[in-house]
Amino acid sequence: MACYYRQHADTTVTVPKFSNESSSGGVTYYDIKVRVGKVEWLVERRYRDFANLHEKLVGEISISKKLLPPKKLVGNKQPSFLEQRREQLEIYLQELLIYFRTELPRALAEFLDFNKYDIIYLLQDLAKLFNESGDALLSSKKEYNLSALEVYAISERLSLPCPPSLDRGGKYDFSHVLDFCTQLVALVVTPVKDNASYAQDYNTVDVPIDRSNIIPNRLSFNLNAFRNLKTLKFSALSTENIVDIELLKPTLQTICVHNTTIQNINQVLLCDNLHKHCDVPSLLPETILASPSGSGPSTSNGSALVSADAWQEITELDLTGNLLTQIDGSVRTAPKLRRLILDQNRIRTVQNLAELPQLQLLSLSGNLIAECVDWHLTMGNLVTLKLAQNKIKTLSGLRKLLSLVNLDLSSNQIEELDEVNHVANLPLLETLRLTGNPLAGSVDYRSRVLARFHERAAEISLDNEPGNQQELDTALVLSALLQSKQRQQQK
Repeated sequence: MACYYRQHADTTVTVPKFSNESSSGGVTYYDIKVRVGKVEWLVERRYRDFANLHEKLVGEISISKKLLPPKKLVGNKQPSFLEQRREQLEIYLQELLIYFRTELPRALAEFLDFNKYDIIYLLQDLAKLFNESGDALLSSKKEYNLSALEVYAISERLSLPCPPSLDRGGKYDFSHVLDFCTQLVALVVTPVKDNASYAQDYNTVDVPIDRSNIIPNRLSFNLNAFRNLKTLKFSALSTENIVDIELLKPTLQTICVHNTTIQNINQVLLCDNLHKHCDVPSLLPETILASPSGSGPSTSNGSALVSADAWQEITELDLTGNLLTQIDGSVRTAPKLRRLILDQNRIRTVQNLAELPQLQLLSLSGNLIAECVDWHLTMGNLVTLKLAQNKIKTLSGLRKLLSLVNLDLSSNQIEELDEVNHVANLPLLETLRLTGNPLAGSVDYRSRVLARFHERAAEISLDNEPGNQQELDTALVLSALLQSKQRQQQK
């Protein structure tokens, strides 16, 4: 990202070409190329825009009126004239950069789009916004969206010496940004601000921002300015862009990462750890249990776990819409996890959940799971389990999830009605979804499923609705026949 304050000696501005827009009545636009260090971007402006800029600079800074080439009324569409004007406008901008060697006036910064790509001027826009509307934004919104560029700018600005400013303490002062960030409770980070249409592009390829060469997925930043965050959401941007997340671990309660190409959970929970891909015992102990006092994680011998990678307060982890292939051992760094949502990934097996004693909701819809083998051994306290849109055929592995209340098995490959018997004996089960399975197309499907619950049939909500009286009456008859058949088999 650009920083004119630090790189003014390595800054150039040129006007390489012009173009006539016939659709706009023959209006001529000049392409301005700005380079600050290795960062480049293009700006498109009309001569009228140059004239408006010059008028502001003459009025505010008292620069010479003769600096800008004059307007021409006749012959101003001739190629030779336009080429001459292009050269003159280039000289005009270069002389302005010489005049404003270390700090650009706001009018010039906005004309050249420095407020979009330069750390200082982008943050001045944010400072103005938060100075005028910060309190209203904090009170009216549960979360606030910042682009990767804005978060990067905040991170970099914290390491900069205080630049000279014509507005010290005023509406453009960086302190307004810091005040807002320290009060923010929920932050959403996206590649581009308020533009959901970019999500798929940034998810698959390195796409630069607008007409610049800045690529959001290559911006590394810390989150030290956001000391009171409870919720952090990343969309279409990898959490591996974060180089330091340590200060958030005492307060963060929810992490959501959507629409990225991450393949492992450790890319989120150990995002700033250089050894995240190694299952090092010191980082991922074999057993992490809730401590007896409930104050935090401990090892199997009861001693307190001291680990820089432990998440002390996280209760929800939502990694929907990524490329996860497994549940790796890094989940053990969040022993207080209550909600784990891993929908729309590529997970085939479930593991590493035994050390999450407080886990109550597990959502694995839209994955590649084909079987559930003795899941009660790793998730004995589960209340809600969502397995929609997988490849499950048998339910025997769910038969001992005795705390289960809600079970979603819609859109799987369950064919045999007898498979329902494995979950019908779960004592606390109240809601069951089987729609979209082959068995759901059978005659009297609802009554035949409810019959498997026998005297509890009226308590069950099947496919989001309880049985009506006719279904329950039929289920009662079918239940009696099933029980009779079972007694005969026992004899």
